[in-house]
Amino acid sequence: MTTILLCGVAERGQPDLYLDDLIVAIRSANRKYGNIEPGISLDPDRSQTPGLDQIAGRDAAAKQQYLRMCSQQPQMVRVDSLPRHSRVTKVLVEADYRMKQVSQGTLQLPVDPPLPGTFTRRLNQSRQMLRAGTSTGDWSSRRRFWFEPGKFEYAHDYQIASLQSAQVILSDADANTDAGAKNGNEDPIAREFACDWTARMEETIRAEPIWRDMYNIYRHFAIAHILKEQNLLTYHITPLIDAHQIDHVELPDSLPGLGRWETLEETKGNRRMTLVSSVCGGVSLGLAKRVTGTRVSSAGNSPSQMALLSRAILLSRPEKTSVSWTVPATALQAASKWFVDREEKRLRDEREAEEQKRKEANDTKMGAMILVGFVATASFVGWLMNRRNARPPAMAATGSDLPSAPLMRIPDEAKAPTAFAGLRRNDPCPCNSGKRFKHCHGAHEAASDSD
Repeated sequence: MTTILLCGVAERGQPDLYLDDLIVAIRSANRKYGNIEPGISLDPDRSQTPGLDQIAGRDAAAKQQYLRMCSQQPQMVRVDSLPRHSRVTKVLVEADYRMKQVSQGTLQLPVDPPLPGTFTRRLNQSRQMLRAGTSTGDWSSRRRFWFEPGKFEYAHDYQIASLQSAQVILSDADANTDAGAKNGNEDPIAREFACDWTARMEETIRAEPIWRDMYNIYRHFAIAHILKEQNLLTYHITPLIDAHQIDHVELPDSLPGLGRWETLEETKGNRRMTLVSSVCGGVSLGLAKRVTGTRVSSAGNSPSQMALLSRAILLSRPEKTSVSWTVPATALQAASKWFVDREEKRLRDEREAEEQKRKEANDTKMGAMILVGFVATASFVGWLMNRRNARPPAMAATGSDLPSAPLMRIPDEAKAPTAFAGLRRNDPCPCNSGKRFKHCHGAHEAASDSD
């Protein structure tokens, strides 16, 4: 059974990671919620835009009318390719709305030095222009700000991946253009605000939990794309992900409008300037083409840092059923020892295998030598047995033309010298052969005497 392990540096005081967020991210990467890029957007009712533009005058009554129309025509919460009532969409909407409050100057981020919003920057610039007498008249702006993924990179080594960078940036555009379109009228002050926020994103993430929550969601979606690209979601895990029930988190259909109206007056020269601003935007999680991976290979037989960390996580797991645990610093040392022991065992096994092969080769050679020796011995013994079992040649009779006859066995008493004592050459042979002694054993005795 395949197990997915996620690890990261523990950060005290920061919000926990949520399994529901990862489940939503994995489903979104697999297009379970739709085929367009996932995200949320706070959209004004564009049918009311002409009514805002037609407000006559720049007095207090006109200001109240403008603000009343903004509050009565709130921004609609739009959700794309995500489950509407989920923690993911709730966090993204709250983060986006809070960023727009900072942009309008109605909320200050707890960072030092301060990060002024677009409207605050515009007010400071307008005051300087009024004092210098260079004001160009009233100012009105509708800007769209949205968070989107920047540089997301990861390194992978077989079935281990490490997210190396996860950059979230703030972009801006003319609100009269389509959502996400980077065209329309340029606003240097709005662009300056977006760039400053992007540059100080890490500082912002540490400032308030909502920004860390949003950043964690981006990382979850990046991990989901890595799992998909590396084909790490096996058939064992996919049914579990599909069957998981995420918590229901209520999301409002709309939020109050964020219009702002301010009038500046300069007593010297009787100069006045009115600034009107509205803002919209959203959060884009379109990471499909933003996440890039790099293959990392181990040097020789040494494990990569990712493989070392992965083994440390597994070794420090308290129980097989544990779903979350802390990895102590000593776990890396244990992981290093594990790899060293494994390498030593591998080398030892190789040596034993080579020794076994040499032994088997020697045994085969010895067996062949023994077989050859056995064949040679068997041949020699067979030769001897054949010699032993061969029929002896007939002994020819001496001094006679009679056919030769085999020499019959002589009784023991006949072999004694006294057995032939007193026999004459023409007497019958005592061996009962029926021959005369001179033609039988007498001939043998004569031959022996001559020798």
